[in-house]
Amino acid sequence: MRSYQTKAVPVSGIIFTLLLLTIGSVAHAQTIKIATIAPEGSNWMESMRAGSAEISERSQGRVKIKFYGGGVQGNDNQVVRKMRIGQLHGGAFISTALAAFQKDSVLFGMPMLFTDIEEVQFVRQRMDHQLRELLENAGYVNFGFAGAGFAHLMSTEPIASLDDMRGLKVWIPDGDETSYNASRALGISPVTMPLTDVLTGLQTELIDTIMGPPAATIILQWNTGVSYITELPLAYVYGMLIVEKKYFDRIKAEDQLVVREVMERVYRGFDEQGNHDNQMAYQALLDDGMQAITPEQGQIESWRDIVRVANHELAGSGVVNVGLLNELECYLTALRSDDIEKDCSQ
Repeated sequence: MRSYQTKAVPVSGIIFTLLLLTIGSVAHAQTIKIATIAPEGSNWMESMRAGSAEISERSQGRVKIKFYGGGVQGNDNQVVRKMRIGQLHGGAFISTALAAFQKDSVLFGMPMLFTDIEEVQFVRQRMDHQLRELLENAGYVNFGFAGAGFAHLMSTEPIASLDDMRGLKVWIPDGDETSYNASRALGISPVTMPLTDVLTGLQTELIDTIMGPPAATIILQWNTGVSYITELPLAYVYGMLIVEKKYFDRIKAEDQLVVREVMERVYRGFDEQGNHDNQMAYQALLDDGMQAITPEQGQIESWRDIVRVANHELAGSGVVNVGLLNELECYLTALRSDDIEKDCSQ
């Protein structure tokens, strides 16, 4: 009988080899932790999580995006602080919070710049790339703006003039310097608080007037605390997903392309649907019994003139770039005068 001898392989060598393979795999795996106040179960959360699942599959598990929805990580300011210490790597923010990352990213949301969505689209086609690039240069990867339509005044008492607002407790988002300054210019005493505290503020009568897009108002249940909506688009509202570049750069180059492709597609979808959803929500508020109030003759023009001066005062103090604000207004003037081929770029 012929005997065979096999060369023994040390167990320690096998373990070492497996360990190297495991380490090699883990070294390329990255989990990006992102927080948002978007409620669980909302279209925003479902779409972002679907995007995360696609990214994980296409990167073969090397990239995972973990979303914390419903404000469980706190309000925007708290999320920003957690990003600063590395507890979170990014967040999905509304426009009023973007100044924490790059001051000019709030430009499109300055009060009373636009009269309708066509003006917004005209300007954004010409200026989106600039604001996105400024954010990237400041160290924040982003996937494009997602418009949510216009914010409106909603209140417990009808508002048709500035006199109607005297003595009212008007909510302004915490940290929203442009809206705060505009309110002061109009002679209104604003009450600042985080977005996550608005519903409680209405229920406890700390505030009686809010400014927000109808769709968000319904999702966040603010409509349960107000009875009137003023027919005036106050400010354009949008959202953006921000990821700190130092964490994004740890992802392999080919996986970065996948993340950008998928999340930019998700945010384009939000952008294309946002204004339509807001218009539908506006009608839903009326159908549910909220009463629309038309501003008195001449009030809108007067408000716009006052707020425009306030906006430029802020720009002059460095809150936003004067040149970018002038460029935006140049495009609006060109559109309103039918000179759509005019190049207003700096």
